[in-house]
Amino acid sequence: MRLSTQLLLGLLLPLAAVAAEPVNVSPTPLSTRDLHDTPPPANTLDRWHDWLYLHVQDFIERSDAHFVDEGDTRLPVPASPFRLGVDYTAIHRENGSIDQTPRIDLDLLLQMPNLQRRLRLFITSDTVEESPSPLRSASSSIRAGLRVTPLHYLDFDVGIRADVPPVAFTSLRWMRQMDLGEWELLPFAKVYLETHKGLGVATGASFDRWMDTWVFRSSSYANWRRDKADTEWTQAFTLARAQEIIRFGRYSEVVGGRDLARGFGMQGLATGTRDTGTQRYEASLFYKQPTRTHWLYWHVTPLVTWEKQFGWHPDPGIRIGIDALFWDISGR
Repeated sequence: MRLSTQLLLGLLLPLAAVAAEPVNVSPTPLSTRDLHDTPPPANTLDRWHDWLYLHVQDFIERSDAHFVDEGDTRLPVPASPFRLGVDYTAIHRENGSIDQTPRIDLDLLLQMPNLQRRLRLFITSDTVEESPSPLRSASSSIRAGLRVTPLHYLDFDVGIRADVPPVAFTSLRWMRQMDLGEWELLPFAKVYLETHKGLGVATGASFDRWMDTWVFRSSSYANWRRDKADTEWTQAFTLARAQEIIRFGRYSEVVGGRDLARGFGMQGLATGTRDTGTQRYEASLFYKQPTRTHWLYWHVTPLVTWEKQFGWHPDPGIRIGIDALFWDISGR
């Protein structure tokens, strides 16, 4: 009995030791040259991380240097953050089959001030409409382009999506975080145009109520496409304890709760369309923690789905994955 009590306390005490408020995990503010001043780490995995991160930064700095005119002052190049994630979702259907969805998440934002102060080059695996669907495969959605920020919180993108043949796109997005006392509001609005989809409009809003490191979140998303003449929607409710918040500018991650880290929680989610009604429900428990290195996170999410096309049968599943943040070097 005494041993069982000690084991129970050993499991509960780490959960009770919460911080006063969650920590926002942000990219380093240093320039590419400043990053070389830190000694290399002893851990082999950290060394590989730093080697890749520094080589990408050096390539960006050399590329940016070509845009400095003779006699002009060369501006310092800020470090360009990027992130790589790998997810795997498996759902067991009533007939014994297993639906498997592997997914690669990539976000790279290149900052080249000598080319143009307001111009960014980006590579991402997110869809142009920033769909929060957890079952979306991103393997064929790699997009690259130019991003201009004409006004604060407003982004204008133009680029190409990798496909056969390539797909051109352009979009105008507004998103900002607003403090409403005890609540935090994150509104989102986007107008986009893609060659094979045509015109589309995506909107959403996320409300967070923080209590120390506990958060209750209500997130809404809607996407209208002219070619379908219909509106797809997602509504999610999340209750979680999170000691870290990791955001890379995607609204889709906020709806899915992927920005909440070093913690655990539960989520209920529904998706559907305006014309056909609700098509899918999902209930899940998630757990996301960093490894011994501060830049590598792992997560596991047991879930149950009810889908209209499968007769609303409760189908169990699991989603696992890792996220590698190349936002700083390991030695700092």
